[in-house]
Amino acid sequence: MGRSKKDFMQRIFGSSALAALRHRNFRLFYFGQMISVIGFWMQNVAQSWVVLEMTNSPFLLGLVTFVQFVPNLAFSLAAGVFADRFPRRTLIVGTQTGFMLLAFLLTVLSGTGALRYWHIVFISSFMGILHAVDIPARQAFLVEMVGREDLSNAIALNSSMFNAARVLGPALGGMVLARYGATTCFLSNAVSYLFVIAGLLVMTIDKRVIKQQKKDMLTQIKDGINYIKTTPTVLIPMALLASVSISAMNFGVLVPVFARTVLGQGPEGFGVLVSSLGTGSLAGAMVLVVFGNKCNQLKFLWAGAAGLSLFQILLGQMQWFWPSAALLAGAGWSMVSLSASVNSIIQMQVPDELRGRVMSIYSLSFIGLSSVGGMLAGAVARWFGATVAFTAGGSLALLVTLWLARRWHLAKCSYGS
Repeated sequence: MGRSKKDFMQRIFGSSALAALRHRNFRLFYFGQMISVIGFWMQNVAQSWVVLEMTNSPFLLGLVTFVQFVPNLAFSLAAGVFADRFPRRTLIVGTQTGFMLLAFLLTVLSGTGALRYWHIVFISSFMGILHAVDIPARQAFLVEMVGREDLSNAIALNSSMFNAARVLGPALGGMVLARYGATTCFLSNAVSYLFVIAGLLVMTIDKRVIKQQKKDMLTQIKDGINYIKTTPTVLIPMALLASVSISAMNFGVLVPVFARTVLGQGPEGFGVLVSSLGTGSLAGAMVLVVFGNKCNQLKFLWAGAAGLSLFQILLGQMQWFWPSAALLAGAGWSMVSLSASVNSIIQMQVPDELRGRVMSIYSLSFIGLSSVGGMLAGAVARWFGATVAFTAGGSLALLVTLWLARRWHLAKCSYGS
């Protein structure tokens, strides 16, 4: 019976583009996470709109993004050590349970009419601490579900899942927000975490051999940093992601401001714009699933960074709704091409014993620094408008991309050949 079931799954997921889905554990993770991420984006859309209505301040909206993700700056390096020291599934179950409880708290506060701006800041900061532990643990956990052979495909499929949810979540969130209010969005997110927690608990995971470390935490963090510094094919992609994250991955702050002040849109129009960004991201992720082999990853890396920069510059010149949606779709494609390519390039090289620490620095570069960039973009939008913020961020990202591309060429880095 077990063999026939395995053969059945082999026939369904026999394509190399779906190779990681042959693994039962990854299927449980994939579909549970999809439901959970849809809920997350529903809450994210509702929370952004609620903050903007409460404060009418792009800067204070940027502050919420900042406090939600700034713990990555403070805790992600230590969290990487935890991901290498302790069972990763246990860590993820703990963080997902924490997210669920915070979403229920937000639901109660909103439903009773007691929700205030400082509540959202407080809850967002606790979510940020959980994200700091969750992200490196989840990224490092992929290899335990599928093995190194199917790891690159798992990363691409995981990205496609995230971005499919990113399309559905904001669109659904915008409709629910407009018709039923923010409380329903918050409750939907809280319930969605039950699916991913259940999937994690029923997995059958081989016990990972964890080497007992006699080094202190600081020394272990330094080991991860030194690996990156001495490996140019990891260092330059990581630096590219960090630079573009802080300068051009500011959509969570700028899109609601842009929708409201430049395009004159309400919640549903805002949801369409965020969904356009997600649609482009999903398209980029699906292209990576099919064509994102080792030989093509560098092409997606540099095209993603350059494309994201250019689309942001063009958004800064735009005042029409549907062309803006199209540009956001292009930006979404570029963003996922860059981030997923960096993820794959790093994970295919890093030793397993350093995986958690290196992926914590990836998390810091991608999530932590984008929160700093979001706050800076919110400040620019407050004083000069969203169009100036888009133009300035895209221009800076383009200059950094060109400089790092030259560094890569001069270093004669070899990857994927």
